[in-house]
Amino acid sequence: MIRKSFAVGVLWVGLAFGATEKPNVVILVADDEGWGDIGWNNPEVKTPNLDRLASEGVRLEHFYANPICSVTRAALMTGMHTLRTGVENFNGLDLKYQTLPQALHDAGYQTWMCGKWHLGGAKENSHPEPEYLPTNRGFDHHYGLLGGAVDYNTHMKPRTQELDWWRNGEPVQEEGYSTDLLANEAIGLIQKRDKERPFLLYLAFNAIHGPISAPPGQSSGGRGRGRETLLAAMSGLDSAVGRVIEELDKQGLRKNTLVIFFSDNGGDVSKGSTNLSLRDGKGTVFEGGIHVPAAMNWQGVLGPGQKSEQFLCVADLFPTILDVTGVKMASLPNFDGKDVWPALKGGQATNRPVFFMGNKEVAVFRPPWKLITSRQGQGASPMLFDVVNDPTEKNDLSGQHPEIVQELTQALQEYTKDIPQKSRRGPGGGGGGGKKRPSGQQN
Repeated sequence: MIRKSFAVGVLWVGLAFGATEKPNVVILVADDEGWGDIGWNNPEVKTPNLDRLASEGVRLEHFYANPICSVTRAALMTGMHTLRTGVENFNGLDLKYQTLPQALHDAGYQTWMCGKWHLGGAKENSHPEPEYLPTNRGFDHHYGLLGGAVDYNTHMKPRTQELDWWRNGEPVQEEGYSTDLLANEAIGLIQKRDKERPFLLYLAFNAIHGPISAPPGQSSGGRGRGRETLLAAMSGLDSAVGRVIEELDKQGLRKNTLVIFFSDNGGDVSKGSTNLSLRDGKGTVFEGGIHVPAAMNWQGVLGPGQKSEQFLCVADLFPTILDVTGVKMASLPNFDGKDVWPALKGGQATNRPVFFMGNKEVAVFRPPWKLITSRQGQGASPMLFDVVNDPTEKNDLSGQHPEIVQELTQALQEYTKDIPQKSRRGPGGGGGGGKKRPSGQQN
């Protein structure tokens, strides 16, 4: 097993339990869920468990993911922007990067992943590339798919009809609806855990990514592209989340567990998703592509019924989780993400430094301003929006505020000047330390 080891010390203060009772962390990720694909934004969608998770915790009103799947997952694992890591969907995460599960594992955490990895290891044949597997990137256990998409029932890749369902690097042939199987695995891990050690559970559903299928017994017609099928799949995801949360309740873990939920990118409207009034969707850096539903829940720590106006992005989660858990890494990465825990726990939004979403097309944020431009300053003219007062991005203010355009353009240039162009292409693409490029699959 290939793991980088980091010397860490653990310090946890400020809660009503001892320093040895380090908090558990559960990260729940939906795939391709749009702004209007969740009940708290759209009453058409029936997601009572996720709605309750948010209403009993904090709804994150300004949470940003990247435009496509693997790009967001790389930012979660590294705390760094895609401009730096170079992950662009069909390449994996370079082995030089320290990951969130590695940091928590070396601090004594049990680290489990159930679901979609999409950061390398999934060759277009029956044999994975072991160095890129989740179990060689910090996870003790992985169950689910390595690539970008599978049939929900056969667990086959839609393009090649090859099996993409694994347990710890070994192929698994079994029947069952993927959403339910992933929840079952997560529940089993919680039940069989070492009760003397905290855990990280990363549960990354392939729902509601295409090819979308409804859960067994649903009347949506099974598999298809329509809104009815998507709503049924979303309901199945919500039920799975409810079962996992119920198990945490049964085990008496809710008061010592931070639960984080978000979607990996905006909704794919071609498959029945909706982003409501947000502009465009998956694959773009307009709000519909990157402004996603998200919430945090921690009984007794995060007060219920909150709506946080704090701007944050997926890269912020790694440093924030380090703060929450008290894990100190001896060799701290140069995170692009920021620790936003004080703002979330305190209930007051703070000024967010500049951050970047996307890669070839980039959204540069300095709230409330958002500049959309290209990485190299080529192509279409930049667009500038005030996304607090104009979340639908109807009014391009670049002509009225050229000084803001210049400021944010310079911020992007300053950020990228020391990142070699080859490195930004990702491993195997000529950069990233010269590692070979693992193959991938759909976004």
